[in-house]
Amino acid sequence: MKNSEQKIIDSHLHLDHIHTKHPDRIRWMRERGIIPISWAFAMNIENRESLAAYLRTQADLIHRLNGEGMKCFFLSGIHPRNIPPDLDAEDVKALLSPFLDDPLCLGIGEIGLELGSPREKEIFSAQLAMGEHLREKGKCLGVHTPRENKPKITREILSVLEKYPGLEEITVIDHCMPETIARVLEKGYRAGVTLSPIKASFRDAEEILRRHSEDLNRIMCNTDSGTVFHEDVFRLHCSEDFREVQSSLTFENALQFFRL
Repeated sequence: MKNSEQKIIDSHLHLDHIHTKHPDRIRWMRERGIIPISWAFAMNIENRESLAAYLRTQADLIHRLNGEGMKCFFLSGIHPRNIPPDLDAEDVKALLSPFLDDPLCLGIGEIGLELGSPREKEIFSAQLAMGEHLREKGKCLGVHTPRENKPKITREILSVLEKYPGLEEITVIDHCMPETIARVLEKGYRAGVTLSPIKASFRDAEEILRRHSEDLNRIMCNTDSGTVFHEDVFRLHCSEDFREVQSSLTFENALQFFRL
């Protein structure tokens, strides 16, 4: 992809939910040269069968939108709030592997911990165990951190990740805040900052950049838009206050990390 073709990469949103709830925003993103990277998160997962059906539906939508002229990509994975009771850890690889052969699939995500339960850690670990396979294929890992107890659960996520060394360069840990991003960057991971009224503000972004200017090339911004749509990454891209760093935060870093 030539840098001149597009201007913005929203490195984490949920394009399937936008397509359902805000279909007009698909055209809005296309007109502004925004490349969406859609992470997997489903509603009402009851069993393994419904999870598999959701993941296939998500992939099919990305292909359809590309066919209609929208450049977009996706991550396929098992969100900690999407773990069905009948899913065994040994079934995770078979469930996700077919998507990793898809050129529009950039890796596994959205994975991680929500409450930090043993069950969440089991499924998170099963997905991290595919890390070497991802590296061989040039794919990545997209990791979720929750709104509640974020510092504590982020520490637990990093503790689980430590059992899988060598994945730092292919892993982005998302929804980082000023109080959690330092530990993520110190461990060698990429950091995602979600800009929206309910997550990180522009003031939070300014604080992060002030404290971690030396790590600018490892930070990327997103909106996590889905059932609610946020324009904050586009606003950052247009902001005079972030002129010196806006290309890195809204385009270049994600372009390099996702190998687009």
